[in-house]
Amino acid sequence: MRATLGRTVKEELSGETAKSYVAQITRFHRVQASTMFHEAAEYLRDTIKNLGCSDVRIEQFASDGQVEYGTHISPIGWEAREATLSLVKPHHELVVRYTDVPTCLHTYSNATPPEGITAELIDVGEGTKPEHYNGKDVQGKLVLATGKARQVHEQAVYKYGAAGVITDSLTHEMKHVRESVDIPDAHAYQSIWPTGDEMDKVAFGFSISKRQGNHLRGMLRNNQSVTLKAMVDARLFPGNLDVVTARIPGSSKPEEEIFLVAHLCHPKPSANDNASGSGLLLEIARTIQTLIRNGSIGPLGRTIRFLWVPENYGTLALLLHDQDWASKLVAGINLDMVGQNQELCRSTLNLDKTPDSNPSFLNDYISTLFSSLKEEFDCETAYGSASTFRHNVNAFSGGSDHAEFNDSTFSIPCVMLVQWPDLFYHSSFDTLDKVSTDSLKRVGWIATVAAITLANARVDDAAHVANLTRLRGMSRLHSTSEGALKALHKQAVDPDHSEIAHRLAEMLSDFESRMRHVTRREQRAIESVKRLGADSGLNRLIKSYIGDIDRCSQLEVRRFKETLDRLRKSVDVYTSTPQEKTEKTEVDEKARSIIPKRLFKGTFSWETFKKRLGELEYEWYERMRKKDRNLGKKTYEIFNFMDGKHTAYDIAVAVSIEYDEVDKKYMLRFLHDLERTHFVSLQ
Repeated sequence: MRATLGRTVKEELSGETAKSYVAQITRFHRVQASTMFHEAAEYLRDTIKNLGCSDVRIEQFASDGQVEYGTHISPIGWEAREATLSLVKPHHELVVRYTDVPTCLHTYSNATPPEGITAELIDVGEGTKPEHYNGKDVQGKLVLATGKARQVHEQAVYKYGAAGVITDSLTHEMKHVRESVDIPDAHAYQSIWPTGDEMDKVAFGFSISKRQGNHLRGMLRNNQSVTLKAMVDARLFPGNLDVVTARIPGSSKPEEEIFLVAHLCHPKPSANDNASGSGLLLEIARTIQTLIRNGSIGPLGRTIRFLWVPENYGTLALLLHDQDWASKLVAGINLDMVGQNQELCRSTLNLDKTPDSNPSFLNDYISTLFSSLKEEFDCETAYGSASTFRHNVNAFSGGSDHAEFNDSTFSIPCVMLVQWPDLFYHSSFDTLDKVSTDSLKRVGWIATVAAITLANARVDDAAHVANLTRLRGMSRLHSTSEGALKALHKQAVDPDHSEIAHRLAEMLSDFESRMRHVTRREQRAIESVKRLGADSGLNRLIKSYIGDIDRCSQLEVRRFKETLDRLRKSVDVYTSTPQEKTEKTEVDEKARSIIPKRLFKGTFSWETFKKRLGELEYEWYERMRKKDRNLGKKTYEIFNFMDGKHTAYDIAVAVSIEYDEVDKKYMLRFLHDLERTHFVSLQ
């Protein structure tokens, strides 16, 4: 597009200035719907005003633990002033203090009496199921657990009358990547997340380090009586979600908006998650304003919108509140955890693409900027680039604010830039020293170049992006074919040919399904460039490019069939023996007979589903989620493909191609439970 823009942005955007903004944001304990989050929002509002942006304001949405945004129940308001946890018996010792380690206090903890609570400690293991309390009297006592605070609180406090909860495990452990043994002195970010109905029952919780937990468990195993004293000065109340919004107005198409979003929330300091995204967003705004002001770039065509939100909740509230505004959004970038020092954090910069349910040119355009990082920032040697900066392009994973925009009830293309994994994620060790100015500058460069380019894109730019998307789409078709041919080759060298005819028939059916899915996805991605501009010439070009994708797909299917026929002849098998009707085909027939249609807007809340379904029946889904690490992503896409036209079978096939195999028996049970709980209707 504009050849000199990359260099212009690189010269102005400062990683050091971005990190200084990050440092300011880490001063705030930024828990959703809290008074502390509001203080951070006010800092952002005042700072962005000084940068000269327009329409700077804090949008507020009710958040009292009862108001629902889509299927999500809003967080309750919270304020924390002080908290301490001390060992009283067998000896006196300060365990942890909130002012020293803010993540030590489970967010949304309630107050103790002013004198505190002194109670015996009971180890309940994971503490998330009734069976973990068998034979244990926790009434009025403190429980030590390894489970997530919310589930432990529901069991220990609400059901069995415990005085409070102590946890000592990292959340989101990953084998060989980030485990408690890697950072044994870290305090995990844990939250109680009470609803308004639970406000009178909420107690308090502390997150201690794994080392501290091991010491306490050691004393308990030695039959020592352990007594702790907890003091918490906090309150729960009906609060608000604060969304900070600002814009740089466009001149020729001001009603169309390119947006950049970052979530502001998480406990102090939470530097990379997500002070890094929020601070970098300030620096991007400053950079664009400066370039316009000094004439380095001209006035923008489209408006660029900046959003700082309470993660997911604030984004969904904003989209539901003003759907006319949402319809004006052209494309967006979500900045989440972008500042990592990659070597310290064991991180890689990832482009999280839009899902297959919402194909977009945005994926290929942003990935070209990833490719440009080396030539813009790194030296070349005789053996290639000297860069050690890691980056990758991933399928949609969700888990952040881009999921709300890509949801099929809005269908706004939005990608995420995120550094993952992160050794210090959701812990007290996510501190400013883990933030890299180089990472901030590189990610800032990608987002700024993209925002300016898309804001100024015209029909000729749309044609360029359409061609880029066509070329990469054909490459993905070839990759799909290559994967199928590898699988076919494995059949050729398999010495057991007794079932090969049946297997070959299944492989052909699977390949044809995959190619149909990928073909349609790539064609829709090319069509999506119309968001950037359209005229009769571009429409003809798009039609031609879509035809190229179709012809490429047909050729690959033809070549696959030829290869498969040669394999059949080589093993002297032409037809499969008749098969009895199997359970699998019966399940397929049932799935083909059901057309689900969603009855809600926005992303799906597992917690609301749990409340409607009941705890006992929900346990089956918890087991399924532990068994299938991709179940959350699959569920998101299952809902996105529900349009009242696709059968359950069609949806299962589409999602299986995007991730891995969807168990249709699971899906049928899920759909019927969703119908019972009024999330979907089934035709």
